[in-house]
Parts: sequence; structure tokens; C-alpha cells
Amino acid sequence: MEDMTLLGKMILDHWTTHRPETVKELERTSQLESVLRQAREQTGELLYNLIVVQKMNYQAAWELAIQEWAFLPPDAEQPFSDRPQRPSSETSPSLSHPAISE
Repeated sequence: MEDMTLLGKMILDHWTTHRPETVKELERTSQLESVLRQAREQTGELLYNLIVVQKMNYQAAWELAIQEWAFLPPDAEQPFSDRPQRPSSETSPSLSHPAISE
């Protein structure tokens, strides 16, 4: 994958362990890279909003963010395409966060 960040690697490792069938399906349909990129972006936007805008403690924000977007429950519940999409915040600038970028 062309632009794998530390967060992207963590997400992919988790998905590979806990959602192997979904990962295989996303690879088969050539959607893995775009879905992974979307999860990384949404996690970063959520972290920015929780930490900077809402002034939440970093550790609490991190735990909430990874549960919300990055670390999905095991296979058999919902495929990725059935999960509701959270709209991107137009007010959140795209920033590089030290904890989520290499």
C-alpha cells in the first residue's frame, strides 16, 4: 500500500486478525486500500475533534476513536459497506497528528 502510516498498519493488523473474511473480500474487490484510507482519515478527524475542539483527555479520545472507526468488531456482524458513513467535518482541517502518522 502506497501511503501506509502507523495508524494504517495498526488498523490493518487488527482487521486481519479480527475481520479476516472482510479483509479478503475487500482485497478481492480492490477496495481494501480505499476503505483503510477512509478509516484512517475518519479516525484522525475524530481525534482532532475530541482533543482539540472538545478538549478531551488524549487517552480517552484515543480509546473512543479506535473503537468508533479503526477497530471494528469481528466478522459476521456487518460488512464495511453496510456501516453508516459519518460525514467529514468541514471545519476540521486535515492535520498530521504525531500519534497517527509516521
